Amino acid sequence: MKKIEIAVCGAHMRGLPLNHQLLALGGEFLRETKTLATYRLYVVPHKEPARPGLVRDGSSKGEIELEVWALPIENFGAFMTQIASPLCMGTLWLEGGERVCGFLCESEGVKGAQEITSFGGWRHYLASL
Repeated sequence: MKKIEIAVCGAHMRGLPLNHQLLALGGEFLRETKTLATYRLYVVPHKEPARPGLVRDGSSKGEIELEVWALPIENFGAFMTQIASPLCMGTLWLEGGERVCGFLCESEGVKGAQEITSFGGWRHYLASL
């Protein structure tokens, strides 16, 4: 069975509120890793459950912790229909130069949003609340 690797950095991570969406579609946890140090992380406003928005920004030095999952390719479309704007899928660059498909956020979706890059990841931000 062919699979696609998907990087998740928020509510889809293990033990968090939207992880069940990956599991229901046959998702398999592969590893924890970080982005290259070129990303910013924000709290996306008006989302329930709360979730982050990851934006690539060459002026940032932020590395963001995330998880990489494998999803059967035939279930990718069903997964995509569950992703609400301003979140989207795109190419993420991971430490070591690897690139994978993963969650990003449209820049419009983080205008005026709280930046949480300094926490280094969604779990650290949640722990601070």
